[in-house]
Amino acid sequence: MSSSTTSTTATTIEISFPSQDKSFNLYGDLTLPSTASEKTPVPALLIVSGSGPIDRHGNVSGFFTGITFNTHNQLAQQILLFFKQNNSNSNSKRSVAVLAYDKRGVGKSQKEQDKDLYYQAGVQDLVSDAVQAVKYLVHHPSIDEGSIFVVGHSEGAILMPLIFQQVQQQHEELPSPLKGCIFLAGLGEDVVSAMDCQRQRLLEEVNAETGWKGWILRQVLTKQRLDKQYQNMYDEVDKHPDLDVISQYCGMSKIPAKWFREHQQYQTPPWDAITCHCLAITGYKDLQVRS
Repeated sequence: MSSSTTSTTATTIEISFPSQDKSFNLYGDLTLPSTASEKTPVPALLIVSGSGPIDRHGNVSGFFTGITFNTHNQLAQQILLFFKQNNSNSNSKRSVAVLAYDKRGVGKSQKEQDKDLYYQAGVQDLVSDAVQAVKYLVHHPSIDEGSIFVVGHSEGAILMPLIFQQVQQQHEELPSPLKGCIFLAGLGEDVVSAMDCQRQRLLEEVNAETGWKGWILRQVLTKQRLDKQYQNMYDEVDKHPDLDVISQYCGMSKIPAKWFREHQQYQTPPWDAITCHCLAITGYKDLQVRS
């Protein structure tokens, strides 16, 4: 723990936990309510991010300027605010901790002398990282080890059955530490189908654009061009079955081949593996998934 932020209701500390193969550490932020202690452990929410180079705050790195959303920070703040307001209207002192981490190869979750760590990650790597995060929470003295909830957004929701399955396998002789799974915009949708949907949504937006801007976009972004670009990418992945990363244009563009390959194989998630409480949330305002 190298840094912390404290408010009247919670403390946010930087934490780290090892990858499954112990070759590097993943870093994140754990927000603990002021009521959390070894004597009064609290439930915990683990945030599993969607696809892309997303850090513990829910921001996207890897671009020239990056994209700032702070979605994970906002989620943690809103959850703590909810409990604070609820507690003020009753004698209850309930609250919950929130853990979010930098995905492998993003932020501080780096492996020495491995600049392609993010691009090398496949489905199983992402799942094992989430399982390691659950393990960290299980052994934290201020966390109720039997009341851990996983919040998966987009790809994080798609991977939820595998995460639950692997956690369950590690606790065969004990009750599972996972009390619930919360699916944010992703339940029942595999990544291949989601990408088809996203291309269609993009074309709908382009066709709805008016004026000279719309005309220019329609010349550049056509269904034929997008479909060809998508097919060429998969042809390239199929052409190199032994490569985890395919580098193009002198290294300026990289295809996470292992990630695409494993998602192609993972089009039927083992939904029946999940036996805990579940909550699925999606809606028309999320343009990346079907409402």
